[in-house]
Amino acid sequence: MKPLTFWPQILIAMVLLFTGCTRDDICDPSEANTPLLIITFKDVLNRSEAKQVTGLSISGDYDPEVIIASGVSTDSIAIPLRTTDNDTQYRFALAITDSTSTIDVYKASYLREDSYINRACGFKTIFNELAFSENVTDSDNDSASWILDVVINEPNITNENQSHITIYH
Repeated sequence: MKPLTFWPQILIAMVLLFTGCTRDDICDPSEANTPLLIITFKDVLNRSEAKQVTGLSISGDYDPEVIIASGVSTDSIAIPLRTTDNDTQYRFALAITDSTSTIDVYKASYLREDSYINRACGFKTIFNELAFSENVTDSDNDSASWILDVVINEPNITNENQSHITIYH
């Protein structure tokens, strides 16, 4: 019987396969993403205790048709910031009944910084010097605000490991 003669071809193919990729050809998903703005909701009376928001809907000013959240019940949420501008305005609507809601309009202002990751990932945007303020001139309702206080926990948004803003209600 003849010895197997295709082993050298298999070895050459495997060497080419494993040496053909460099670290820059592979994009680690944890590095590549532009971080989202992490907001936690807490009780205004007991500021250390998380408090769930029921019937929360959030939309952005850049496209009112885009609903970021619709009727969710949560004590934290991750929402995107605009990467093409230095501010993003949000409408935070809290459902009171099936047909009525209270809407608070807030504006996030920041400085954008594009950070080069590698050839495969390209760039991601990080946000520095975050400010978050109520925009009362653009409010849709005459009722009292449901958001009672806002605290910025981390003004530089470089990752999604911690809360950037706490909203007390």
